[in-house]
Amino acid sequence: MARQETELLKLSHARVLETLTADVKLAGTRLEFLFQDRLRRVSTLSERQDVVAAVESRNVVAMSELLGAGAQLADVDGLVVLDEKGRVIGASSNSIDLVTLNDRIQRFGFSGDITAALMESYPGHRQTFSDVLPRSETGIFVPSGNDNALSQVIFVPVFDEFGYVIGGLLAQRWLRETEPLLADLAEINSFELAIVFDNKVISRANFEGLISDLELSPTRPNIAYNGIRVVECGVPLFPMTVCAMVPIEDLTATQAELTRIGIEEERKMLRWLLLFGMLALVAFAAVAFLLSRQITRPLTNITRVLSGIAAGDFENHVVGTDRHDEVGDIARSVVSLQHSVKERDALRARVHEKNTILRTQEAQLREQNILFDAALNNMSHGLCMFDRDGRLIVSNLRVAELFELERGALKPGMNEAQLSDLQKTEALGSEALLPHEAREGPQQPGSWAQSTKMERTRSGRIVLTTRQPLAEGGWVAISEDITERQEARDRLAFLARHDTLTGLPNRVEFRDHMDRLLQLQKAEGGEFAILCLDLDEFKTVNDSLGHPIGDELLRHVADRLRLLGGEEDVVVRLGGDEFAILTRLHVRPDSIEEIAEAAIWELSQPFQIADHEIVIGVSIGITVSTGDGSAGDELFKQADLALYRAKEDGRNTRRYFQADMGAAVKERRELITDLRTAVGNGELELYFQPQYTLADYQISGFEALLRWNHPSRGLVSPADFIPIAEDTGVILQVGEWVLNEACRLAADWPDHLRIAVNLSPRQLRGHAFGPVLVNALTKFDLRPDRLELEVTETVLLTDSDEVLDALHQAKTLGVKVSMDDFGTGYSSLSYLRRFPFDKIKIDQSFVRSMAYSEDSVSIVKAVIDLAKNLNMATTAEGVETRELLDMLAEIGCTEAQGYFLGRPVPIAEAEALILDADPSLSTAAQ
Repeated sequence: MARQETELLKLSHARVLETLTADVKLAGTRLEFLFQDRLRRVSTLSERQDVVAAVESRNVVAMSELLGAGAQLADVDGLVVLDEKGRVIGASSNSIDLVTLNDRIQRFGFSGDITAALMESYPGHRQTFSDVLPRSETGIFVPSGNDNALSQVIFVPVFDEFGYVIGGLLAQRWLRETEPLLADLAEINSFELAIVFDNKVISRANFEGLISDLELSPTRPNIAYNGIRVVECGVPLFPMTVCAMVPIEDLTATQAELTRIGIEEERKMLRWLLLFGMLALVAFAAVAFLLSRQITRPLTNITRVLSGIAAGDFENHVVGTDRHDEVGDIARSVVSLQHSVKERDALRARVHEKNTILRTQEAQLREQNILFDAALNNMSHGLCMFDRDGRLIVSNLRVAELFELERGALKPGMNEAQLSDLQKTEALGSEALLPHEAREGPQQPGSWAQSTKMERTRSGRIVLTTRQPLAEGGWVAISEDITERQEARDRLAFLARHDTLTGLPNRVEFRDHMDRLLQLQKAEGGEFAILCLDLDEFKTVNDSLGHPIGDELLRHVADRLRLLGGEEDVVVRLGGDEFAILTRLHVRPDSIEEIAEAAIWELSQPFQIADHEIVIGVSIGITVSTGDGSAGDELFKQADLALYRAKEDGRNTRRYFQADMGAAVKERRELITDLRTAVGNGELELYFQPQYTLADYQISGFEALLRWNHPSRGLVSPADFIPIAEDTGVILQVGEWVLNEACRLAADWPDHLRIAVNLSPRQLRGHAFGPVLVNALTKFDLRPDRLELEVTETVLLTDSDEVLDALHQAKTLGVKVSMDDFGTGYSSLSYLRRFPFDKIKIDQSFVRSMAYSEDSVSIVKAVIDLAKNLNMATTAEGVETRELLDMLAEIGCTEAQGYFLGRPVPIAEAEALILDADPSLSTAAQ
């Protein structure tokens, strides 16, 4: 009995371990299914047109809005968008620092696989990446509340409509502490499940214990050290160890079941033994009878055959079957028994084999049903399948969630009308895609057309349902929530045609509306007008008060312009501080005039923004489309030319287009084109105006002045080309050439002579001026204190940190800095406090008026005294008479320059003047 119990214990232990081993493999299969399903979801997301458009546009906001919802649909913790080079350009969360995230991802080991996928992918050969990696190899590059020791990293490339790789989606999905699919599996099969990594339990289902509860006894295989559970562990999916467990009571129950089966088998055996015993008694009785008739030998053979039958041997030969007495009957009966038992055992073996096959098939079918049910109810899309009669066959839980139905409301057998009554949705649009047969004739029963339908649910969500016919009849309806996608699409469409700052239509909408007016004008006749508006003094506001105030001013301007026109007039923002008004068709000339006058009046009224009272103006160019066949581009060009004329005529005014306006613009454009090549062609030249010290009337230095010798125009005035250079940005190239040329020429002068160079405000903005200055000084070996940089108050108007940093850097090098045109700007005294200038240059308007204005003398004397108190030198500009020179020397001015002392001259004459600089000023003047 003890041996039997031991054998039963081993058998029950093996049976439990066989079940747990199957559970471990099934859990691994489930996990692998989950990982492949997420890869498919992310791949589907990457093929959506709105996602492709967002990635192609590099719009961070649009990508965040789309991928935030996309991450939920794909069942991942977050998504990161990479460009075609593998660099981070967006994420599902707009709170992520993209620069930091890019540096982090580049250091991970899987970044090489991502780069390979981007390089090797093409349509029809999409290279994807999916792997389960430890936290040490991935980090938390998608922040979430589900951090764990392992996460699935997924990457799929994104193609544009031409088949080029434009980027990819990188997803991270942490293994949950309780995965729903594994929890369902453990609940259905009544066992405990734990996933172990790095000697820690990182996920569990139906298991509340610790890692110590999985430690096995050294003497009892697969039994926990504490004796509570039977444990079987395996690695069905690297690098996770999956452990399946059942309480030790299950082992005892299995043993009891096997004991019960053994007892039943023993009872059957006893019945058989009793039967054979009775047959043996009959045989012995027959032997006794036959011995008396001399039949002992045949009966002995028959007895041996019967023993063989009892032992399972059915091949023994039975003798005496040819006899016609009782022995022959017994022999023939034994042969019949032998054949019957043999056939019975063979039949029993076949039945056992078929039962084994049926049980295996039943287990496989049960597992497939479980997987199908889990897959169906974990889909992100709702699914309904209808038969050829239009009756519901099967549906998943997602359908009830999408249409906000109670659980169990959808029942098999319902038709489409009954489903519509339950859903209570609002139809937004549909599209039927009929097959060729359906278009040509009446639709046959059981055939259904492919179609799509968009609906709004009771809570306002938008659901898209696609109906796909089945070959055997009926159809499958797949529903998905596209609310975020539709909202993002509508927002992208709005942003494509509207200005984000003011909300006004943009240049695209302006052009389309103008084309519609031109088409309507061809059919109906009439006139309409285009008014181009450009704000006056807006740049000054932007520079002095900052871009936030400038943006708010543009919003206020847009609000006022909206109130000017009628319902059919369109106000647009073209860009910067440029606006336009498109009037309605059949507009009267007096209405155009009223709109223009109203715009000038409204925009000239003060704006109150952040404690600032701002006053600006507006210049307006107007052209009227009379239906003469002018294209939209030509009309807009005419309005733009009229706008230029309005600005030239004093601003804050309006001008209508006239045919001769194009000539001035053409000349300006030609001048801009020629100026861009002037430096390269060697057309620029420096002239030098001497500066004298009034203490000893000796030359102290020269101011470098730019001249342009145009090949065809001759000498172009600086007043004509310097503003153009400022507006176009060419001043940066020209200013660098002036600085280098002045340093090159001055390097050969005596050491006591300085060279003064004027700087544009644009040169000091940004961080490029410092290297340019250092390069000029070192390249031509010019001592820094011999260079003097002249800046106007406009440079410091914005109080920009970049400008002050550039000037301080020049001071640190030893370069002198002077304020030019002092007294003509906005608040000169405040600039003297902001920056420690070396010199103040008194504007020539004050110097020239000293001859007849005592006020000007007092002002100049006050400036000189102020400079002395601040340890600054002074230079008077515009000295054109001896009288002015003597007055300046008397009141203590340091230096002077002007036509009386010397006009600007080429370098050859300047060097000749240096050689003759020893005589006194009076002698030179004579």
